[in-house]
Amino acid sequence: MNVILIGYRASGKTSIGNILANQLWKDFVDTDNLTCKKFDNPSIAQIWEEHGEPAFREAECDVVEQVLTESNQIIALGGGTLMQERARDAVANAENTIRIYLKCDPTVLHQRITNDTQSPDSRPNLTAHQGSLEEIQQVLTERTPIYEASADQTFDVTNVTIEEAARYLIEKYL
Repeated sequence: MNVILIGYRASGKTSIGNILANQLWKDFVDTDNLTCKKFDNPSIAQIWEEHGEPAFREAECDVVEQVLTESNQIIALGGGTLMQERARDAVANAENTIRIYLKCDPTVLHQRITNDTQSPDSRPNLTAHQGSLEEIQQVLTERTPIYEASADQTFDVTNVTIEEAARYLIEKYL
């Protein structure tokens, strides 16, 4: 069985995903990392600057389709992955898979992103609001309905540690 973690950047997909993979003896896959490897490992921000967002999104869809041919994985999707119809279809049609949306309050997401010293260099801004709380709120307005429609389960990670989140997900869903 595969577990796909869905959510905005800084929602804990990678951190929680690594814990789940270790505790469930599954492989951990981060689709952002695999997509960056297709461009010889620059940051997402560099890929967008040098090749454009459409090239990144096309490679990202290829990665998602390829990853979903395997099983026994915990998969962290990039925050914008499901905005691509091809990736959304691949996730929706994945067999023997549970899809979990890691929901988080925008203010907490902003705090986490602000506290991540690598984020400004590695992640592109998504709107003219340049990484602000307003940007997060604006992007979530667009993405939340797609995250929710794509998920089998939603878990609010706003007020829990990554360890608590992993334990809850294992006990409740996995």
